[in-house]
Amino acid sequence: MPKIEYTLCFENYLEMTSSRREKKELRIAATSAISGFFSIAAGYLFLRIHVEASFFPGGFLLATGFLLTFLATILGFLAKPKSSRPDTTVLRREYDLFHADRRAIEFDENGWRLFWYEGEDVRPWSCLRQVYDLETLLVLGTGTTYYWLPKTALQPDGQLARLKALAESFLTKRQRLFEVPLRPSAQVYVVARMFHNWRRQPLARLLCLSALTLTAYWILSNADVPSKGLWALPAVPLFLILCEGLFYLAKYCTEDWSKTSQNAEIMSDCISYKTKKIRWIAEYRQLMELREIPGAFLLYFDVNSYHLIPKHGFPPGQIAKFREVVSSNR
Repeated sequence: MPKIEYTLCFENYLEMTSSRREKKELRIAATSAISGFFSIAAGYLFLRIHVEASFFPGGFLLATGFLLTFLATILGFLAKPKSSRPDTTVLRREYDLFHADRRAIEFDENGWRLFWYEGEDVRPWSCLRQVYDLETLLVLGTGTTYYWLPKTALQPDGQLARLKALAESFLTKRQRLFEVPLRPSAQVYVVARMFHNWRRQPLARLLCLSALTLTAYWILSNADVPSKGLWALPAVPLFLILCEGLFYLAKYCTEDWSKTSQNAEIMSDCISYKTKKIRWIAEYRQLMELREIPGAFLLYFDVNSYHLIPKHGFPPGQIAKFREVVSSNR
């Protein structure tokens, strides 16, 4: 069992903490939301004080406020994480306190052993769940812990390639059943997103639709719209649901599918995924819930997220086999 000594450098630590510095840029969305709330309040007060006022300016302010609030919601959803400027002083102090010590790792066909100043940690390969091939680090992930290993310390004598190959071999050392392409159709993607979000927040969404419908009724009533025109009110929630579907469709069209796993390997006790930098598995025994919608399976390993497995890529007769394998291992 080779023993490799190493020390994580500050550049390694910057790569380890890079995800902590990614934050969504929400200033425009926040400004739009605040402006919308003020416009709604001003329009409502104006219409309450001047009951016989025309649409302008009270109704105009109210409508503008709802438009700005809706725009803020869309901008908030579309906002993408951006790397903020790191506080180098804080990161350097964290590095010096917790990661600058000398460490060592041993590994063989049974597992790995990590040594550091407080003791040692022994792990068998059976607990491995993820392997990350980053720019300066090779990362071994279990269900609870990540082990950050600098590539520069592993490269001599070919230990980096050996450790990576050994780790990935144990991730795939299971009975492989078949493979399924993961990219869903636009329709399946939209249905899955709407099903998931409505299932998580049914009461909040119903209250929001009801409030917006009542608001539309109040605006139409104050605008002297004939009673026959009020029959169009049921179109308000339908229009909002359609907008939500169009938003998910836009997300589908702008998604960078090259960064996600192209296929899922369905195995006897887990599902295996692979991208350019990551290989990981998700075991059926950790599955919290399995939901089936038209065109796809939704696997919940976490309450707030799901794995989408489209049905169109299953080999003939394997959908029933997949249900059986998942149920027997849960």
